[in-house]
Amino acid sequence: MTRVALSVIVPVWNGGAVIARCLDALERQTVDRARYEIIVVDNGSTDRTAEIVRGYSGVTLLAEPKPGSYAARNKAIAQAAAPIIAFTDADCVPDADWLATALAAAEANPEFGVLAGKIELFEEGVSGARVYADYERLFSFPQAHAARGNCATANWISRAEVLRALGGFDASLKSGGDRQMALRIRGAGYPLIYVPEMVVRHPVRADRSELVRKRRRLSGGRWDRTSATPRLARVLGVTAVDTVRRLRRAAISRELPLGRRLAVMKLTLELAGVATREFLRLSGGREAARD
Repeated sequence: MTRVALSVIVPVWNGGAVIARCLDALERQTVDRARYEIIVVDNGSTDRTAEIVRGYSGVTLLAEPKPGSYAARNKAIAQAAAPIIAFTDADCVPDADWLATALAAAEANPEFGVLAGKIELFEEGVSGARVYADYERLFSFPQAHAARGNCATANWISRAEVLRALGGFDASLKSGGDRQMALRIRGAGYPLIYVPEMVVRHPVRADRSELVRKRRRLSGGRWDRTSATPRLARVLGVTAVDTVRRLRRAAISRELPLGRRLAVMKLTLELAGVATREFLRLSGGREAARD
C-alpha cells in the first residue's frame, strides 16, 4: 500500500464560488494521488461550500465552528495522516507540480520548518481600476522574504511534528497568524526557506471594497497580536512606519509609470486611514473583523 506522504489542508468559509477550482487543481497534481490526502475544513459556511466538497469522493470534509482560518487549520493538523502538511487557500490554484516540487524541496532540506512557495497573482472576472491590482502586486505576499517570517499559508509546507510540537496556530487570531507561527517555528530553530519553483496562483483583490476588507482584517490581526502598552500608540506607530515604506517603494518602482505610481501612493494613504479607523474602533472594545 502506498504511504501517504502529504496532507493538503484547505480551510474555507463561504467559498462556494471558488472551492471547486482549487480542488480540481489539487486533483491534477503530478504526484501519485495515493501519496497525498486532501482535507477541507468548513469554517461555518452558509453557502453551498460543504455540498460542493462532498461531491469530491477523495476529499475529507471536516467542520470547525470556531470562526477563523487558524482554528480550522488546527482542526485538520490534529487529524492529518502524513508527515508533511501543505496549506493553501480555497481561492488559490496550485500548479500541477506544486506537491512534487514540495516533496523534492523537503528531501533536500530535511530539517526545514517552513517551505514557502511563490504566490503568483492573477486577475479574474470584471476588474476594477488598475490601481487596485497594481497595489496588490507591489505589496501582497512577499514570500521571497520567508526567512524574515513572511510565510503565507496560501503556499506553505511544514512537517507535521513541528506544527504539533509548537501547538499549531494561534486560534484566537483572525489574521496575522501566518507570520506569528512562522516566527515561532524559526525561534524553535527550524529554517524558513523560500522555494520559488513551488507555485500557487492567487486572485488579486481588484476592487476597492475587497482591499478595504483586507486592510480591516489585517489591522484586526495586528491589534490582537499586540499586547504591549500603550497598545493603540504602538499599532498606529507600526502603521505609520509601514505606510512610509510603502510610499517609498511605490515612488521608486520601476514596474509602473509615474501616473500609476502616484495612484498607488494615494491608495496607500487611503488604506492607512482605513487601518487607523479600525484601530480606533478596536480600542473601544469591538471585536476584530473576520473578513
